[in-house]
Parts: sequence; structure tokens; C-alpha cells
Amino acid sequence: MYIKNLQTFLAVARLLNFGGAAQTLNYSQSTVSEHIHVLEEELGARLFERLGKKVFLTAEGRKLLPLAERTVRDAEEIRGLFREDGGVSGCLNIGAAESLCVFWLPPLLKEYRLRHPQVQVNIKLGGCTELPLWLQQNVVDVAFGLNDDAGQQPLLRQVDLFRGETAFVASPEHELAARGALSAGDFAGHTLLLPEGASGYPTALKTLLAEAGVKAGAVMEFGSLEAIKLCVKSGLGVSLLPGIAVAGDIGRGELVQLAWTGAPIAFQARMVFHREKWLSPALAALEKVVLSSLSAGGLS
Repeated sequence: MYIKNLQTFLAVARLLNFGGAAQTLNYSQSTVSEHIHVLEEELGARLFERLGKKVFLTAEGRKLLPLAERTVRDAEEIRGLFREDGGVSGCLNIGAAESLCVFWLPPLLKEYRLRHPQVQVNIKLGGCTELPLWLQQNVVDVAFGLNDDAGQQPLLRQVDLFRGETAFVASPEHELAARGALSAGDFAGHTLLLPEGASGYPTALKTLLAEAGVKAGAVMEFGSLEAIKLCVKSGLGVSLLPGIAVAGDIGRGELVQLAWTGAPIAFQARMVFHREKWLSPALAALEKVVLSSLSAGGLS
């Protein structure tokens, strides 16, 4: 049984997509299919089931999953014992909130790649409700998010990174842009453009307005932060977004930060792991880089 076949099996099991696994492993899709075919022939079991365009793990595949992870882990540890340069290699799948991925994560990933150039890093953007689910399904190895969901799930371990403030923004031509000071009541009848999801700062805003008895004209939810900003710039409505995500737009005069007089609505950036996930050399190295930057005060 070849280790590479088990590695391919794990990639397909994580992504449930043969094409995505091929891209991650830098193989052709036919090579991925051949690896799985050889493994299934050797084990005498069907590991995946195709229903239309979707791929699912069979009961036999789910049974193999923890043993395959352990075998690949042991093989990597053995290779590490005799690696002359002592360098870290492997593949790292990272889930991240869009605002962190675009405006905060790049310098950290640059530092990581400088230290560990042999690691293949893959990024998957997700919302606040998706990241914990991906960790539990082993779709990603680690997640960087902006919400407290992980704290309610005992199988997830989280590391606080930094606390940031949000900003109410609108286009310079929007009616509220000229107001000197805004309270909750000023948003009555106005369209709100918010990131989709059932927790975090968008929910905090909805709760605040509900408690104040304020009804927005409409609430439109988007899966893309950039899409929200484009719609706000076109005058479609008002939004509440992380300050780090809109600082450049405000500086260029494309957006205006509204003069909110209520209590600040903050967000907490966190790095989240599955407690039962093996801390591979690549994953352990990323945590070390993050914690080192955190102790040096470089994550705010």
C-alpha cells in the first residue's frame, strides 16, 4: 500500500472533490482517480460514492479515514527523522474569514512561507458559521475567524489574536453621510448591507436595532465583503464592517465613516483548531509563527 495513495485518499476525503484534490496535490485528475482505484482494489472496498456531480465517503471510507491519517502522519514523522535540512514540508489547508484573508493574513503567510517554503499552503474563504463546520469535517486544518462560535463547541480549541473595531460606512452621497452624529434610530428605513451569517458583529447590530425598536428598510446579506463595499459605494445602503477592511476605502474618499455615537461594536479575531486534529509539522510551524507574532505585538 503506497503512502501516496493514502495521501490522495485523504485529500479527496477532505475536499470531496477529485478535481480539487488534484489541484491541491499538483496531480492530474486521472492520477488522483488511479490512486483511489488502486487503493480500492487493494482493500477490496469502495471508498467513495458518486451521486451526480457530488462525491461522498462510503462507510468503508469513513472507517479508513482515521487509520489513513495516522499512517500518513507516521510516515511524515519517519521522513522528518532523516531529513538532512530539517525543513518542514507537507500541505496546509487554511480556512479564513474574507476580511482577515485580504487585510491581515498576507504578511503572516509571507513570514511563514519564508521560513517554510516547502509547505503547500491552500486558502479557503468562509463565513463565520462555515469555519467551525469545516474544522469538524476536516476540510481545513486551521481556521482564522471573527466570531465566538468555536467557544460553544468543546471539540474546537481557539487562540485569541486581536480585538478590533467595526465602522459604519456609506457612500459620500448617502443621506446619512452628512449627519453629525448617529444613533440607532437614524437607521430606521435605511437599507443595511451585511455579511451573511448567524453570529458575530452583524448579529450584534441586528440585536442592537431590535432592542431599540428600530426597523431597517431592508437587510441584504452577502457572502463577499468586496461585493458589500461595491454596493455601498454605489449608494445602495449602509454597512457595518471591520475597520481594517474599510480603512483604505475611507482614506481614498470612496467611503465615509458615519459618526456613530452608540457603544462600539467590536469583533474578536481568533485562530481555531480541532482538538483531535494531529498537529502536523506544517501546522505546528504555523501556530509557532502566529504565537511568536502575537507575543511580539505584531497581530493587531
